[in-house]
Amino acid sequence: MRFVRELAEPWGLLLAATSAGAAWAVQLPVLAAVGVGAAVLAARAGIAAATRPKPEAEPEEKQPLDVAAGSPEAGWLRRAEAAAEGFESISGSLDAGPLADRVADMEPVVSETVDTLRRLAGRTTATGKALARVNLAAVAAEKARLRKALKTADDDIRGDLLQSLESVQTQEDVHARLTSAQRKLLAQLQSGALGLDGLVARAAELSAATGDSLVDTRTIGELSEQLEGIRRGVVETEEATRRSSWS
Repeated sequence: MRFVRELAEPWGLLLAATSAGAAWAVQLPVLAAVGVGAAVLAARAGIAAATRPKPEAEPEEKQPLDVAAGSPEAGWLRRAEAAAEGFESISGSLDAGPLADRVADMEPVVSETVDTLRRLAGRTTATGKALARVNLAAVAAEKARLRKALKTADDDIRGDLLQSLESVQTQEDVHARLTSAQRKLLAQLQSGALGLDGLVARAAELSAATGDSLVDTRTIGELSEQLEGIRRGVVETEEATRRSSWS
């Protein structure tokens, strides 16, 4: 309780003792002086408890955006998740050795990559919802109507028509940017999911070797490089889409 903690503050206790001493010095009875000190301590604690700023709450981790069921992004995400499960299964089946160690080290990176793909899938769905809010056919028709009106418009309404045309053009530009972003996101989701599929296939091929002696260090390193390329691609796409949403 904050009030109780404030009562135990050293500065509060010092202030109460000083007040009690001052009351005693002016020849108040001892009990009265003690009461003065207690009252000062309680008042100080109450004010401090009420005015001291509360500690800031830890920021909550943002939840991934929802992914629309049955959408292309949901399909690619399921494929990536299945690949991650396959990679984990291969990792658990390997005998101890250099390959098993390297594959085990790669598991967290695979998981991180799938988490990023999940966020990209959610962003793809959000982009699709935003696109649905812009009726491109209606915007195009409105744009054509305004341009036609401008050809015969009087000077007193020309400014209003130009402003309306600018607003319509803004909608068209937004639709174009959202369409481009959606295509980029879907392309990266596809690339990431298929890349993880290929990684699992390669890991399965290496696990089929009759002994670790058949798997040289360079080959194991290529497996890690393949995963790093996949991870870097999805991370760069996420950063690019985040920057574009801020601009």
